[in-house]
Amino acid sequence: MKKCVVASLLVIGLATPALAAEKVFMTVDTVGNCSVIYGKPGVGKTVIGETGGYDSMDAAKKALDEVRNDASKCKGVVE
Repeated sequence: MKKCVVASLLVIGLATPALAAEKVFMTVDTVGNCSVIYGKPGVGKTVIGETGGYDSMDAAKKALDEVRNDASKCKGVVE
């Protein structure tokens, strides 16, 4: 019984981070193209907009639509 309880707690503990919502980021690459990606950007991409990320893809795409035609932020958009 004790092993079953410990195993259950272990499974719950490992599954909880997977259930956390992944943030969505609006980024610009070294060329100046903007895009929306899941997770923090790596080398060669810079976060624009909400630096803490967006809670949904829809929110990030809405923000991208607002800066899409601003040449000082985005030279183009990668979808």
